[in-house]
Amino acid sequence: MKKSAIKAFTLIELLVVVAIIGILAAVGVVSFGGFTGSAKSNSTKSNHAAAIKSISAEIKKCEIQGGNLSLKTTAGSSTAANVACAKSSTTTATLATNFIAHLNNEGFKNPYDTAQGAFSGSGSTTGQTIITVSGSTITFTTRYLESDGTTVTVLTGSLTDERG
Repeated sequence: MKKSAIKAFTLIELLVVVAIIGILAAVGVVSFGGFTGSAKSNSTKSNHAAAIKSISAEIKKCEIQGGNLSLKTTAGSSTAANVACAKSSTTTATLATNFIAHLNNEGFKNPYDTAQGAFSGSGSTTGQTIITVSGSTITFTTRYLESDGTTVTVLTGSLTDERG
């Protein structure tokens, strides 16, 4: 009877492979954390810029065309509120409140807490753009964390409601 040689890995070889996989996983998790941090801050900055651009464009549209703006009132729905362009009918504060709801219902999310919308009328939540009104000036304030995960940066911007 012939004995066949059994081919298998030794315990030492298996331990070395497990150790290598552990080291690679540890390095990967640290790198991945940095990528997600910068993605969140970039997304927050993008939301901030999109809000200013969108509201500015709609106010200009009102100045040129008049009539009404059709702003979303419910997420995932085509239901919209018709907001009058005339400043005498819709104050700047009311317009801003309608835009907060519209932008949140368009699907913008706070990258640091996706259960929240990206826009609000008050507060100081990281990742959320706070839209406030003083007279005819609409101010945008956004707090986000730098990619190091600890440094808080504040973006601000404003525009003037020049509707007639």
